[in-house]
Amino acid sequence: MINEALDIWSVDPSAHKNKIARTTFLKGKLLESIGMTQESSIAITVAGRLREEITKDDRDVESLTMEDFHGIVAFWAR
Repeated sequence: MINEALDIWSVDPSAHKNKIARTTFLKGKLLESIGMTQESSIAITVAGRLREEITKDDRDVESLTMEDFHGIVAFWAR
């Protein structure tokens, strides 16, 4: 389901960068929970880079939480 969402949003990545960042972070955390550490690390790093492009807030990816990504997606920020 996560990959399908990413495929849909990737049709126009500049318009959906915030959703892609949030979903990629979610994917990274899911991969982490099932022990796929290398894949998880890559996804979380990509999500952090996208979040930094959006917010201009340079933070260590290890310190990011789901809350940091909720704020960049309008629906979740309400």
